[in-house]
Amino acid sequence: MEMLDVSQARAAAHAGGVLSAILRADHGSFYVELETRAAGTAMLVTSNDRRPRVFRNPAKALEVILELGLYNGRFSLEAWRPDETESERKSRPDRAQAMRQTHASAAAYEKWVRAQVKEAIDDPRPSIEHSEVMKKAQARIAAMGKGKRAKA
Repeated sequence: MEMLDVSQARAAAHAGGVLSAILRADHGSFYVELETRAAGTAMLVTSNDRRPRVFRNPAKALEVILELGLYNGRFSLEAWRPDETESERKSRPDRAQAMRQTHASAAAYEKWVRAQVKEAIDDPRPSIEHSEVMKKAQARIAAMGKGKRAKA
């Protein structure tokens, strides 16, 4: 069976090489097959590891089919076992903990940045004029051009 990722399937569909889509259920998952003009049936696969692209929700599979530019097809639900959906799903408590930690770190960083900005805005010391900074920068650039180090 031919295997196409989404970009390949989109190109084939736009070129007229795909006749229709087939939404096939297997236990608690859904797969998309494409009926092609030349290769018969092709399976929609992931781009990285070329495994069949699995959809837990048939609405998501239909969205992908629509994005490919396909408007007709058929479905096969004979192997659908909706009661097996939850047993197939992998539990990922480690990811939930990692996401909580990421959000906490981001919140702490945002608080720190806001404090730094407020401190800079409220600083009573006079700021250096732009023209002074530019004179110093031009002097450094000129000195580097001559092979010397300019003093700050």
